[in-house]
Amino acid sequence: MNAAVVGLRTAAEGLIAAGRVEGIEPEGPLGQWLEAQAEALRALAEILGGQELRFEELMHNVSAAARAELGKLAAATELGNNVVRRQARTAQISLQVEKENLTAMMVRETLPLFVERLKEALIIRERRWNDDVKRRRLATAGLVVLGLVFGGYGVHVWQSWNATSAFDWCWAHALPSSGRVYCDMTGFGIAAQ
Repeated sequence: MNAAVVGLRTAAEGLIAAGRVEGIEPEGPLGQWLEAQAEALRALAEILGGQELRFEELMHNVSAAARAELGKLAAATELGNNVVRRQARTAQISLQVEKENLTAMMVRETLPLFVERLKEALIIRERRWNDDVKRRRLATAGLVVLGLVFGGYGVHVWQSWNATSAFDWCWAHALPSSGRVYCDMTGFGIAAQ
């Protein structure tokens, strides 16, 4: 029972009890008026109590309808989710197929270009390698020529070493006489005549 209904009933009983405490006679006009007021409060409490029962019944019906609608909504949501999942799965498969088709198309179109570029790169590397071999051969030939030139010069210097040594010895032991410079050749095994 609602607290407001209990409060109204208590107030009605309290009104009559307060009138008796004050000495108001129940058969007198004031006593009848207090009884009418108490009766009005009791009727109002009954009306409120009845309204409360109807309100509870109404709320129960609304709650049951809401639960039924929530059940329908949950079923519709699940159905919608299933449809969305299927559509997402279909879209994902379609995307995968499209990706594979695009990859295959790219391979078909770019592979010949790649092979052509690779051939060009191999030709360029082969040319570089041939140029490097040619440079090494030319460098080797140049070193051989330089070796021959310096070797020939070295042999020439070695063969003429005695003569050049004698010339240097003469300069180191020159004999000046009458404005001229003479070389003593006796150190070379040459006898004077």
